[in-house]
Amino acid sequence: GFMSSARGLVVSSLNRRSSAVLPLRNSIAAVRMSATRDSFSLVVLGDLHMEDDMSAHDEARADCLAALRSISLLDTAEVERLRACRAGELSVSELELVLDAARQGELIDAHLVSLGDLGRKDIRHEPGDAGTSKCFADAKAFFDGFAPLPLHLITGNHDLEGLDEFETDSANLQAWMSTFGLDTPYWSAQVARRTLLVGLSTVRFRDAPFSSHEVYIDPDQLAWFENTLEAHPAKDGWRVLVFSHAPPMGSGLRVLQGVHIRNGCAWLNHCGSPDESRAFLRLVRAHPQIKLWCSGHFHLSHNFEDSISYKDGCAFVQVGVIGPASTRDGRRQTRLVQGDAAGLRIYTVSHHERDPSTNAATVRLDAELDYDSAQLTLAHGSDAYDDDDWFSAYVPEEADGCYLESPNGQVACTQSAPKSVCWWHMADGKTLGVHDRQLVEYDAETLSPLGIVVAEDKLAGRQVVVVNEGEALVLMGEGEGGTAVEVVHPNEDGSYWRRVQRNKRVRLEEKAREALARQWFEEQGKA
Repeated sequence: GFMSSARGLVVSSLNRRSSAVLPLRNSIAAVRMSATRDSFSLVVLGDLHMEDDMSAHDEARADCLAALRSISLLDTAEVERLRACRAGELSVSELELVLDAARQGELIDAHLVSLGDLGRKDIRHEPGDAGTSKCFADAKAFFDGFAPLPLHLITGNHDLEGLDEFETDSANLQAWMSTFGLDTPYWSAQVARRTLLVGLSTVRFRDAPFSSHEVYIDPDQLAWFENTLEAHPAKDGWRVLVFSHAPPMGSGLRVLQGVHIRNGCAWLNHCGSPDESRAFLRLVRAHPQIKLWCSGHFHLSHNFEDSISYKDGCAFVQVGVIGPASTRDGRRQTRLVQGDAAGLRIYTVSHHERDPSTNAATVRLDAELDYDSAQLTLAHGSDAYDDDDWFSAYVPEEADGCYLESPNGQVACTQSAPKSVCWWHMADGKTLGVHDRQLVEYDAETLSPLGIVVAEDKLAGRQVVVVNEGEALVLMGEGEGGTAVEVVHPNEDGSYWRRVQRNKRVRLEEKAREALARQWFEEQGKA
């Protein structure tokens, strides 16, 4: 549970850095929401990644249902009072409450949202692999155990990885839609009087130009999303909650796997054009009715700094995993979201932390978003970053003192100052920096990390030199014949970060041809 003596960080939608630390209001934990036409509860599951032994998943499912009941919207006393009245004495909303209470009990107005990646992590080239028909059927059977909660789900990158069963992305996607009774991979669902859920799905794996694990939202889906927002405007009182497998660029979520930055698959449309990757945050800025955006993909817990961020009036929320084989920090967690006309509450169910006497999973209040004041109140502190495998998505700001306005000459030396942090603009407008002992490119608009220009092992012991106020970038170090100089050239599209991971299907086809060639030569040698 949540201790009322904890302190909360109030985060303004205008300026995160200048926010004050204030005592958390006792009412945030003491006053429960109750069922009204504006109220709802959500279980938000991160990457499912089913396993051979599903006992931990089954336990987590029971944890989520028990947690929902512990914060149930059902006001039992009010329902009993209404049941004692004659039907003619009740309003329409009161009649609806009585009927919903009879059908759903303590799970009244509750829904289930899955953020995708349903299949097991290891590919065995057999039915049940991620992205196969059997995987989808097994996942549906698991979700059916959440009844009576209605299911809303989106695809993750691994859901289109059924390469052995399906020739095309469209065929793979159609099998997923058919299993779950969907006509399109994207959807909207109204869960309260003026609250709309929106789900956006990745639609590309085999056809990806670079990493197959990039979460890609196609132009048709993006146009539908914008039309949906325009049809549910803030001026009419609408509130929109968005769900995607990966977060949008510029969200402010900071703890992510280094592999996602190196491979260009951390953000929605990460490898796309600047307009494609920036489109989502631009929509958030243009549509104040977007109040919440949940994403998974990183397999990291809710305990780290900025696993919840707040930008442009929207709370961006990272969601962990429930499977023991999926967690990258040992924690297994699920988000609960509860809302009404006043705002949202965000909870964590920690499946790895259990009450020794009851064996119940720990339920923790994480944050409250107040619609009227446009403030997000964080309910507790966070853990420090402590793993070299994670990339702290450092977002540079001019106020941090690390900006080099007119770089000319050495800007960093990884030998004398291996932990140096600085950033600057090149003459062509691109934004580069030295962080985590790597040379990194940042998106010029959102200042989110795009990818690695020079990795740590290649940068070690070398100086980073900017020539003629950003006209060229040079690495200098000791070589066999003295000082060695290497010019870092931009890519053909003008960016600097290196797309090191290629399309998985292409790589598998190359490996198959190489194996065939080796077999042929072995047979020739025996002839």
